Amino acid sequence: MAQFINELGDFNKIREEINNWTLSSVSKDRADPMEMVKLSSGYAVEQFQWLSYHKALGMIEDKDLQKLCTRIGFQEEEHLSRLGSVVDPNMTPMESALALQMTAIQAFSEAGQLETNDICKSTYDYILLDHLTQMKLLSDSASRMGAEGGVISRIMESFGAGAAPKMGARPEEITKGAIQIREGRPIEKQFIPTDDIIKQSLSKDTVPVESFVNVHTVLANDVQLRDEYHLFRRMMPSEDSRRLLNIVTAIENIHVAMLESLMDPKTSPLEYLMINELMEIKTHRQGIQFAKSDSARSAHEYALREDEQHLNWLRDAYSSYGSPAKFKATDKLFALPQMSINEYVNQIAAAVA
Repeated sequence: MAQFINELGDFNKIREEINNWTLSSVSKDRADPMEMVKLSSGYAVEQFQWLSYHKALGMIEDKDLQKLCTRIGFQEEEHLSRLGSVVDPNMTPMESALALQMTAIQAFSEAGQLETNDICKSTYDYILLDHLTQMKLLSDSASRMGAEGGVISRIMESFGAGAAPKMGARPEEITKGAIQIREGRPIEKQFIPTDDIIKQSLSKDTVPVESFVNVHTVLANDVQLRDEYHLFRRMMPSEDSRRLLNIVTAIENIHVAMLESLMDPKTSPLEYLMINELMEIKTHRQGIQFAKSDSARSAHEYALREDEQHLNWLRDAYSSYGSPAKFKATDKLFALPQMSINEYVNQIAAAVA
C-alpha cells in the first residue's frame, strides 16, 4: 500500500506534496461548459465519499478497516483539492449557482433515462421538474442583476439538443443547440407533505448495483447544490436573490430526504463505500471524456486511478464478509443515455403539461 500524506514523517515533504494538489485554474471565459459541469459533478461525488469515509469510522468496529478508511480519506481530500483548484475563482456566486443547477439537471436526466427501477425513475423525473423551475427563477434573477450572457449562456447552449453521448465522440458534436429555459413544476407546488417525501426503500438483494450508483450520484449532486447555496446566499448583495436561495435550499432538503429514503437500511458501511467508489469511477470516466483542458483531464485521471485502487482495497476487505462480485465496474455501469438533455427535458415536461 502506498505511503500516505500523514505518514511521510517530514513536514517539508508533506508541504511539497500538498503544494502539488493545486492545479492551474481554467478561465470561465474559455472553459468548456460540459467540462465545468463534469468538474462540478466530480467534486460532488468526491466530497460525498470523503464524508462517507469519516462517517464510516463511527460505524465500523474492525480497527484495520478503520485505518483503511482513514488512509483513503486522505486521498479523497487530495482529489477534492485537485478538482476544486481547476475551477475559476472568479466565478460569481450567481454563475456558480446556475452551473450547479445545470449539473443537477444533467445528472437527473441521465439517471432517468438509464434507470431500470420504476420507483427510482419516477423520483428522478419528479426532482428534474423541480430543478427546471429553479433554473428558470435563478436565470431570471441573473438577468435582473445584469448577469446574463457569458458563461451562463454558454452553459445553456452546451446542454441543447443533439445526439446522445458516445464514448470517443467529441463533446462539441454531441451538445449542439440550446436548452430551453422553461418552468417544470411551479415553485409553490414543490413543498410537499412529509408522507409524500418518503419513498419505498430499495432492496440490495434484488435491485442491481447500478441503480444504487444512480441514487448515490444524484444524491451527491443535490447535497452539493444545497450546501453550496447556503454559502452563496451569504455572498450575494441582492436580498431578492438571497430569499430565492432560501426557498431553493428548503426544497433541496426535500429532495435529499426523498433520495436518502430510497437507500436500503440493511446496506453495511463497507457496501455503501463500494457503491460510492463505483459512483466516482463512473463520474471521472465521463469527466475525462469531456475534458478539454490539461488541468481538468489531469484531475479526473488522477482521481480515477486512485478510486479504482480504493475499490480493489474495499473489495478485498469485503471478501471476509461476503462476495464482492457485484461491486465491480462492468459495462452496465457505463451505459449511455439515448437522448440529449434537451430532448429528455422536453419529454418529461410535456408529460405533465
